[in-house]
Amino acid sequence: MSSSSFPPQLPEARACDVVGLGANAADHLVTIARHPQPGEKIRFRDYTYQGGGQTATALVTIARFGYRTRYLGGVGDDGDGRANLAGLEAEGVDVSGTLTRPGGLTQRAFILVDETSGERTIIWGRSEGMVIAPGEIDAGGIAEARILHTDAQDPRAAAHAGRIAHRAGMPVIADLELVRPGLEQFLPEIDFLIAAAGFPKEATGAGDLDAATRMLEERSAGALVIVTLGARGAVARIEGALESFPAYAVEAVDTTGAGDVFHGAFAVACLEGMALREALDFSNAVAAIKCRQAGGRTGIPRSLEEVERFRRDTGHRTRGRR
Repeated sequence: MSSSSFPPQLPEARACDVVGLGANAADHLVTIARHPQPGEKIRFRDYTYQGGGQTATALVTIARFGYRTRYLGGVGDDGDGRANLAGLEAEGVDVSGTLTRPGGLTQRAFILVDETSGERTIIWGRSEGMVIAPGEIDAGGIAEARILHTDAQDPRAAAHAGRIAHRAGMPVIADLELVRPGLEQFLPEIDFLIAAAGFPKEATGAGDLDAATRMLEERSAGALVIVTLGARGAVARIEGALESFPAYAVEAVDTTGAGDVFHGAFAVACLEGMALREALDFSNAVAAIKCRQAGGRTGIPRSLEEVERFRRDTGHRTRGRR
């Protein structure tokens, strides 16, 4: 979907506003004074356990703004799986479409957070069966929504879900971080391609971000391409050129989940009918607010008014070179 047709035309009221297909995780976060050297033993300053995962955290963000959300994904029949689903339900996310895998290891992450910068290092794993296959996707569960959001854990499943969404008149938001088999099948089904900083060059082999985003725009048949850049904010390909959207200046306590929250905020902006540049600045603001507290979800705001106060009272970081 090109930038000129933003905001998207969404279906009228349905059973839910956003359905998400993708990752949920159990995040074990430890705050440390500095990253240890190989073989070194250091004491952590703080420990936090909470739900995480790209799609699950995006849905929590959307739900906190009062929209109805549904999660499609897999968990094991272990303690972390039960805790993940309970956490989503507590946030108002419908988890009835979740598949529980007997004997499976729910995705979990062990996250080291540098207390000085808020930057994190993530060590993660899961059983292979946690990812839903194309044949397991509930077409009705997708078609009852207004927007499909997916992190494309399995691009072939995401492509199948995208085709269902388009037949139902819904746009597809993609959170792309890693290049996985089947990506070429999924790219043409994307309307809003929001990528992590390293994805465009890895996916295209292009030497610079401008060329890489142009190639992604072409290969996705005209998707709006956005790249999140952490503390530097985001860039978007608008009317054939990259435009920068600087981040808000906050003292980051923890950057875990900031990209996931940006994606959820962008879906909220679509539902609110915001203009494109407003939507991108709004998404940067919501992600920045999250970074002021530890964990991927603790600091996610709960109202448009909270975000507007933050935007009014907080300045942007200085625009830097990409």
